[in-house]
Amino acid sequence: MNETMDRPLFIITNLLAVTGVIMIYSATRNAADVATSQYILQSIWFGVGLAVMYTTYLLPLRFIQAITVPAFIVVIILLIAVLATSSVKGSSRWIRFGAIGIQPSELAKIAVILVLAQYLEQPKRNIRKPMVLTTACLIVALPVALILKQPDLGTSLVFGAILCGMLLWAGLSFLELVLFVSPVIGVLIAVISGFNWMVWTIFMLSVIGIIYYKRPPMPLIGVLICIHIGVGITAEPLWNTLHDYQRQRVETFLNPQADALGSGYQIIQSQIAIGSGGIFGRGLLQGSQTQLAFLPEQQTDFIFSVIGEELGFIGSLSILILFYVLIIRGIIIAINVKGRFQSLIAAGCVSVFSFHVIMNVGMTIGLLPVAGVPLPFLSYGGSFLLTSMILSGLLLNAWRHRFEY
Repeated sequence: MNETMDRPLFIITNLLAVTGVIMIYSATRNAADVATSQYILQSIWFGVGLAVMYTTYLLPLRFIQAITVPAFIVVIILLIAVLATSSVKGSSRWIRFGAIGIQPSELAKIAVILVLAQYLEQPKRNIRKPMVLTTACLIVALPVALILKQPDLGTSLVFGAILCGMLLWAGLSFLELVLFVSPVIGVLIAVISGFNWMVWTIFMLSVIGIIYYKRPPMPLIGVLICIHIGVGITAEPLWNTLHDYQRQRVETFLNPQADALGSGYQIIQSQIAIGSGGIFGRGLLQGSQTQLAFLPEQQTDFIFSVIGEELGFIGSLSILILFYVLIIRGIIIAINVKGRFQSLIAAGCVSVFSFHVIMNVGMTIGLLPVAGVPLPFLSYGGSFLLTSMILSGLLLNAWRHRFEY
């Protein structure tokens, strides 16, 4: 490891991944419905991911720029191909190469970050021009549409975080970003309020206030007003077109006790597991909720519940501190690199990590709806772990080339 390596980032990445293997072992060793070798598979993926991360760190910057568009095209082809595969639990997400399964939607996160960085780095592109914003949205919309077709709502949400984070870093102000995503916010408010027109009207007045304060170009004002009127008219019909399980997740988030033995079971059991851990936890391999497998998918989306029960508040806080330092290191890299391309890549990587941590921890403690968003480095899954390691590799690569333009 030489002086160009960001050592804290490298160490934290490996600490989290090793912790993930240990917690997956604890979560699956007594489960009758999962392969007890999952922690072994995760260890193998960690070894592969470590090699790929280090390789990504060593790649020349020009090489990364050269493969950006071809990589995006390959990912789109894979996302189309995966729709023709057989479904597992009602969705088609994996392409099999013998015993190895690859989830193209995970690789799409990397491809979208690279393409957006290459597009937004051009100094002549004014981020506030409608055409630039529209093109950035289209870059994201294509893979998102294919991922929703699988269907995989949780993963598709990550691309919204990538887009918002990179636009903000590219120069869009916070209020301008709020205006940009306000149609989506309007939909969420409409659903949460039960499509209450009074609540939606108050939201619209707030949007008008921001428009008055920021004074965007008149054509943009017209577009925003038309979009919001459209959202107000179509929000409820669009809600009714969602899959039952998607509506159920939101309804369960709003009131998990309404179906404690059904759709609300995961959230309730997760809260019980975390709460029973106390300050210091029940001890590794000693959690009753974990060892008796009361919580479904505890090795994947709900791995933080296992940590909360067995390692307690101290262990959970330690994990969150590691993620905090990881994200802060990513922001420091984005600020200090001289090249706009590397800076935007770092911003995209930070957006992915931040979104996953906030969503996953939020859903395990009941503050956010269950959206099928795993925890970076810790949740079981080869494709997701590999993607997380590559994202860390891109951050390390940006730091290595921090003096290049």
